[in-house]
Amino acid sequence: MDAQDRASADEWLSSRNDVMTVYRDAVDDDRDHLFPLRYVRAGYESDYPPIMILPGGPGVASVFPYELVRRLGASKGMDILMMEHRGVGMSRSDARGTDLPPDAMRVNAVLEDMLAVLDHARIEKAVLYGTSYGGYLAQRFALAHPDRVHSLVLDSPFTSVADEAAQQHALRSLFWYGENVRTESVARVIRRLVEDGTIPVEESGPVIAAVHQYGGLSSVRDIVDLLVLGRGRLTWTSVYQALAATEALPSTPFVLERDLVDRIASTELGFGHLADGQPLDPLALTALRAKEYEPFAGEAFDLERERTAITAPTLVITGERDLMIPASRSRLAAEQIPGARFLSVPGLGHSLLDSHAQLALMAAMWTAAGAIDPFLEKDTSSLKRIPVNELIARGITAALLAERHSPVRLWAGRRRGPLPPLRS
Repeated sequence: MDAQDRASADEWLSSRNDVMTVYRDAVDDDRDHLFPLRYVRAGYESDYPPIMILPGGPGVASVFPYELVRRLGASKGMDILMMEHRGVGMSRSDARGTDLPPDAMRVNAVLEDMLAVLDHARIEKAVLYGTSYGGYLAQRFALAHPDRVHSLVLDSPFTSVADEAAQQHALRSLFWYGENVRTESVARVIRRLVEDGTIPVEESGPVIAAVHQYGGLSSVRDIVDLLVLGRGRLTWTSVYQALAATEALPSTPFVLERDLVDRIASTELGFGHLADGQPLDPLALTALRAKEYEPFAGEAFDLERERTAITAPTLVITGERDLMIPASRSRLAAEQIPGARFLSVPGLGHSLLDSHAQLALMAAMWTAAGAIDPFLEKDTSSLKRIPVNELIARGITAALLAERHSPVRLWAGRRRGPLPPLRS
């Protein structure tokens, strides 16, 4: 999408009746360089405090990807706001249509954007629902502006570079060392496939992590079993190429745009900083993006230490099989925030907002009503799963089924022929 097409699309989108605009300084105190910060709101009339939902990223847009979530929330009587992260989607360009400059990409500026949106919407206090990076922002905002926060829902919240160390450890513990009895055998096979060269070392971490995120242990078993049988390479290569393309492409306009905000991810938060190039490194692709920026010099804000001062009622939720922000890290957040409650949901991975939108909205609504404990006691197993990312999970499952049942082998990759028998 060239600049002219983007400007036209942005102008058309901003004319929607649910899109609001507040002009912000692109850089601190530079009133001559403003940009339109856009946010959307659904369901004004509500018996509950407004809920500001902060998606992950940085780089994930709010207007398009989460329209279904907002409509569902409004239908349940919720007042929902979602802000585009600066540098993303409809908040990417300044008033002249030029991309925001690198020095505009800072966490502190994003926090002030959140405050500006609440002021513009005339909201005194809001529930902050933050997932992953959005959970990091929610915690930072609750510390900086406690008087503007009714309560917090932290969904698989990012905290620090220690999260990535935990991610590496969790993935390797399951699928390289086989320290869990359920994964011992599949880990043994993965080690053999890497040593054999069937699975390239640099691809092993990103692909296994992605397949597990969207399909769970059963999908990891399926793709490994197929590789042993001489099949499965088309699915494997397709997943890796999709991941690599997502990492390499500058943007998917108005949906996922990381090229500007990667400066925040790499220089302030340390994304990819701990990549080591060893087998099953889930950070391998993230590290490639980080190389485009100055080296990470450490975190300027110690959230693990500072969040003990959060005063807002807090619910921390996580998917039981989340490896991106392992459940142990989310549990630590609940332990460190005074009075916080913790919920681990079986069968789900990273970000309930993306994998089970109905449950995420229910958690937000009960938290808004000041009823975190009653929510924890409620049976939510009958809630219909409404995933934002359902197409990805279905695509992986369909590809595996196609390769398993195809009358011919579907090839992709370097090797030909079945592997030799595996030793026990």
